[in-house]
Amino acid sequence: MGDKEDYLTSYRLFFENFAANVNPEDQLPVFASDYSITEAELPGDVIYWTIEYLREKSCPATLMTPLLRIILDEVRIAAKKYPNDFGYNADKSAYKAISLMQAVIARVNAVCMRYLDNSRLDTLPPPPRSQKEFLTVSAALRNSRRVMEDRHVEIGNLEALFDIETTEHTSFYAVYDGHAGSSAAQYCAAHLHQYLVESQHFKKDLRNALRDAFLKTDSEFIRKSKVEHRVVGGSTAVVICIRGKRLLVAWAGDSLALVAQRMRLMQLVHPHKPSREDEKNRIEASGGTVMYWGTWRVNGQLAVSRAIGDAQYKPYVIAHPEQAALDLDGDEDFLVIACDGLWDVVSEDEVALAVYRQITANPGK
Repeated sequence: MGDKEDYLTSYRLFFENFAANVNPEDQLPVFASDYSITEAELPGDVIYWTIEYLREKSCPATLMTPLLRIILDEVRIAAKKYPNDFGYNADKSAYKAISLMQAVIARVNAVCMRYLDNSRLDTLPPPPRSQKEFLTVSAALRNSRRVMEDRHVEIGNLEALFDIETTEHTSFYAVYDGHAGSSAAQYCAAHLHQYLVESQHFKKDLRNALRDAFLKTDSEFIRKSKVEHRVVGGSTAVVICIRGKRLLVAWAGDSLALVAQRMRLMQLVHPHKPSREDEKNRIEASGGTVMYWGTWRVNGQLAVSRAIGDAQYKPYVIAHPEQAALDLDGDEDFLVIACDGLWDVVSEDEVALAVYRQITANPGK
């Protein structure tokens, strides 16, 4: 009984605090995307917006997935029954992003307010005993650009989130570094993990599932960019999946992933830059050029040789991910995933030292 009282108490406190502070007029949790959203894309966007909103409200990690499942199911049903309320445009067979987001956040508010009733609160499932959650810390800082073009995603259990039965769960962490706008990075943040779990390979072959996810995210974003002219630009991507004792990293572009193990550092990523010999040869073989303009660039413009999106640079800039695997033995101290905005100005040694100092100053946090 004690365990049940403990988690229900933390849930009750969250809902009470939520009710005391929620304001329907609050700013939406993320900028609405520049593109319309199809029925097939709806789950990814609903989950992404809801996660951002509930994190902003300090939702307990163990409560996040049950709420997401409830909200997604209710949005699907309501959107079919009252499509106009969710911004559905029958002529385009798609939802207007801002209208859909407003309806989703209103649904999140309604669901959270509902659980102020103790009889409803008691129906929420307990935290799974076997699930191992990794402690994560994230931050994002906009530089001199007008808008923040980067996105990041942290999901402790993909299977639970998408209601997939499995004996082993998959943790998912990603950084998307957008360029020429935020559209591609936002699309990745909402949909790459959705396409990952939708791959026929997801349960048994994570490597091929990640390849499928990168390529589908790219093709769907490119498709949008051809019909919705405000959808432009591209994004690098670095994704970490941990299943059991195996870590798999997939990347397209120049963001990096650093593992620290007993004070030893290991870089998992070999960045995709036009100056990399094999990338330069591939670009030139496909008819492109690599030119130096402050740095080496594809066709004198783009400073990365692989990315999701960038329709105008196809087929020279591809989204096919490179991958690497690491068997985990429990001696790993931490993992740092970041875009070049960090690595270009801070060395790997400096990053690791800063993290070790923080761990030493705040052990167990």
